[in-house]
Amino acid sequence: MSGTLLLGGCLVATPSSAETLTVGVYHNPPKLFADDEGRPRGVLGDLLQAIAKEEKWQLESLQCDFQHCLTLLEQGDIDLLPDVAWSEERAQRMTFHEEPVMYSWSQLYQGEGTEIDAIFDLEQQRVAVVSGSVQQSYLAAVTERFDINVTWLPVNSFARGFQAVADGEADLVAANHLFGDWRAHDYGLSDTPVIFQPARLFYAASPQLSDEILNRIDDVLRRWKQDNGSVYYETLGAWRAKPGPSQLIPTWVWWGASLLILLLASALLGNILLKRRMKLNREQLNAHEKLLATILDSVDTYIYIKSPSLKYRYVNRRISELFNRPTEDIIGKRDGDFFDAASAEATKKVDQHVLDSGKKVTIEEHNMLQGEEHVRTFLSIKMPLTMASGEAPCLCGISTELTEYLEMQSKTHRLAFYDALTGLPNRRLLMESLADVTNQDSCTATFSAIFIVDLDNFRLVNDIQGHESGDQLLINVADRLQRHLPQEATVARFSSDEFVVLLNTLGEEQGQATHKAERLARQFLETITQLRNDRALPITASIGISLFKCSGLSVNSVLQQADMALQQAKAAGGNTLRFFNMEMQTSVLERARLEGDLHQALGRNELSLHYQVQVDHQGVTTGVEVLLRWYHPQRGWVSPATFIPLAEENGLILPIGYWVLKSACEQLAKWAQQPSYAALTISVNVSSVQFQQPEFVRDVEGLLAQTQAPPSRLVLEVTESLLMNEPTRVRNTMLKLRSQGVRFALDDFGTGYSSLSYLKRLPLDELKIDQSFIRELLTDKTDAAIVDTTILLAVSLGLTVIAEGVERKEQLDWLKGHGCYRYQGYLFGRPTPLEYLFEAY
Repeated sequence: MSGTLLLGGCLVATPSSAETLTVGVYHNPPKLFADDEGRPRGVLGDLLQAIAKEEKWQLESLQCDFQHCLTLLEQGDIDLLPDVAWSEERAQRMTFHEEPVMYSWSQLYQGEGTEIDAIFDLEQQRVAVVSGSVQQSYLAAVTERFDINVTWLPVNSFARGFQAVADGEADLVAANHLFGDWRAHDYGLSDTPVIFQPARLFYAASPQLSDEILNRIDDVLRRWKQDNGSVYYETLGAWRAKPGPSQLIPTWVWWGASLLILLLASALLGNILLKRRMKLNREQLNAHEKLLATILDSVDTYIYIKSPSLKYRYVNRRISELFNRPTEDIIGKRDGDFFDAASAEATKKVDQHVLDSGKKVTIEEHNMLQGEEHVRTFLSIKMPLTMASGEAPCLCGISTELTEYLEMQSKTHRLAFYDALTGLPNRRLLMESLADVTNQDSCTATFSAIFIVDLDNFRLVNDIQGHESGDQLLINVADRLQRHLPQEATVARFSSDEFVVLLNTLGEEQGQATHKAERLARQFLETITQLRNDRALPITASIGISLFKCSGLSVNSVLQQADMALQQAKAAGGNTLRFFNMEMQTSVLERARLEGDLHQALGRNELSLHYQVQVDHQGVTTGVEVLLRWYHPQRGWVSPATFIPLAEENGLILPIGYWVLKSACEQLAKWAQQPSYAALTISVNVSSVQFQQPEFVRDVEGLLAQTQAPPSRLVLEVTESLLMNEPTRVRNTMLKLRSQGVRFALDDFGTGYSSLSYLKRLPLDELKIDQSFIRELLTDKTDAAIVDTTILLAVSLGLTVIAEGVERKEQLDWLKGHGCYRYQGYLFGRPTPLEYLFEAY
C-alpha cells in the first residue's frame, strides 16, 4: 500500500499572488465548461478556481468557442485559457507554464454500423472535428500524407460533434478521451481502436501575461501533486471516479449521564474516539489509494515498482494486460518469468545500474515476451524510489510501447519512397538520389548515366490479358532489371510502365563510359525480350540514355535529355536504345518554339485562308477547297504538314478549325447573294480531333444558323482514318449534319484503310482520289489500275469522283476517258487568297 502511494509522488506538481485575471471558458466537459453563473467548472476549471483561491486572485470569465478563445488569447483580450494542449506551433503564439495540469489523448468514436479499425479505414468517411483543435490538425496531416479521402465536418464543440454522429450528419467524431468516455454512451457511440496524439494539458497564457503568474501556477501544481490528499487529487476523483466516503462525524448522546458515570466512562470513550479516528484515516487512505490506482490504471503506459532484488512490487493494469496475467500472479516475480532470457538479462543490467548509481535514466528497450516471435520496443524512464526511511531504494519504471508507432513509421517511409507493386524505389526517392549525384558540392570526375526504360505497347498486355497480367509483367521486369544492375546502381519505377536506372562511376573517359552504358542497356533489352507471359505476347522495350557529369545540369535537365533519347528510340520502332545528343535537343527546342508561336498565330492574324478551284470536264468552276496557311513573321511560310499535326497534338486545332468553318460559312452566305457564285460549293478539311468533339454538330449547326449560309453548299472533307475510328459514333455525327443538308467528301482515298464496308454505310457525297496516284498515272500501270477501279467503284455507289493533283493536260484527258469528270490541281489554278481567286476566269 505504501509503495503505491509513494509512486504517486513519482509521477506528479505548481503557482501564487493577488491579481485580477480574465479567463476564457469554452464548452469541453468534463475538462472545462461554464456553470450557470459563468464560472469555469470541470477538472481544469475547478483546479484553476482552487489555485486562484489559494493565490488570492480574482477570476473574470469570458465564454467563447475554442477557436475564438485562442484568438482572444493571442490578442491579449484574455489572460488565461484552461485545457490547451501544448504544441510547437502554439508555443510560437502563446505562452505555457512548465508543469502539465494533466495528461490526455485523443480518440475516434463511431456511430452504430460503422466499423473503423485503423486510420486507413477513414477513406470516404465523414469525420466531425472541432475547428482549430489539435485533433483537426493531426488527422488532416495524417490523412493527407496517406492520400486518404476524408470529408471533414467542422464543429464548435465535442458535444456538437457527438450529436452530429448521432443525427447521421457524420460517421465518426474525434474527441478527447475524457469527454468520449464520459458521454459516448449517452449519444449511442462507441470508441474505436484509433488512438492518437497523447497530449499535455496546460493553462495557456497571453504573451503579455507576466511570467510570475505562470511560475506561481507551476509552484501550486507541483506542491499539490506531491500531496495525495491535496485538492488536486480530490478534483480528479470528483470528475473521474466515485467520490470518497463522507466524513464520519461523531455524535455525543450521553450528556445527561452523571458526573460519576462520565468519569468512569472517560477512559473508554477516549479509546473509542481513537479507534474511530484510526478507522477514518484508514478509509481516507484507502480512498486516496483507489483514486491513485484509478489514475495509474487509466494511463496508457506501463507503470511498475520493483523491489531492491528486482521483483515486481506494484504493477498497473497495462502491465497485467501485457503479461496476460492477473496482478497477484505478477507480484513477487522477476522479468525472467515473462520475457525471453536475452531480454530479461538486458533489462536486469539496466535496472541494477539505476539502483547502483541512484540516477534516473531514459532508455529505449527491445524485449520479447515468452511465447511471442516479434520484438517489442519500449521507451522507458527508470528511477530509484525510496519507499521507507532506512530501506534500500526500489525501482520505479514508466514504459511507453513504441512498437506500433515504429512499424507505422516504417510503413509510412516505405509508402513515401517505394513503389507498392514492384518494391522498387519510387520517383521521389530516385529524384533525391539523382539530386545527390548532380549536386555540385559532391561532384566527382567520373561519368554517370540515366536510363529511361519504357515497355513497348504495354497497353496491349492490359487490354488483351487484363491488368493482373500487366502487373505481373511489371514485377518480372523489375526483378530482371535488378539482377543485371551493378552494386552501385539504382533502379526505380518512374511511372506506369517506365523504369529509370541511375548508374554511377562509369569512368572518367567518355568513350569508356558510353561503352559500359550501352552494354548494360543491351543486356536490359535482351533480358526483357526473353520475358513471356501466359499468352506469349512479345515483350520489348525502348531505352533512352543520358550520359552526364555534374557540370551544372539540373535533375530535370538530365531526365529531359534521357526522355528525348527515349522518344528517338520509340520513333525508330522500339526494341532499341538511343543516346542523347545536342541535335535531339535542338530539334525538340525548335518544335517547342514553333508550338509557342502557333499559340499566338490566330490572335496575331498570321493564319490565312487560300482557295483552290474545282472544275468539271467542261472547265466550269463548281466549287473551291479552302486551305489553311501560316505566314510566320520570321520563318516565312510554314508548311501545313508541319503545323497542322502540331495543332492537333496540343488542341489548338479546335479554335483554328472553328475559325476556318466560320470563315467558310460567311463566304458561302455572301456568294448566296450573288447569282454568279451562288451555285459554288466550299470544301473544308475537318480534323479528326475536331470531328470527335461532342459539340461539333452543335457548332456547325450554330454557324449555319448564324451566317445563314446554305448547308447544301458546305462540303466537309473527312479522312479514312477518321471513319475507321469509332465508326458508329462517326456515322451518327455525319447523319445528323446530313439531315441539315451538309455534304461529305472522302479525302485522300486509297492512302488509308480503303475498306469498302464503310463506303456503303456512310452518307458520303464525293470521293477524292489522292494526288499520289494521279502523279504517276500515265507511267505506272498500278496507279492507273487503282484510279480506274476507284472511278468504277464510286460510280457504282453513286458518288461524285474528284481527282486531286491534276497538273498536265494528258492526265486530264486520261481521266475524262475513264469517266472522271471533276478535277482539282495546278492545271486549273494554285491555292490563292480569295481576292485573286477568279482573276483568271
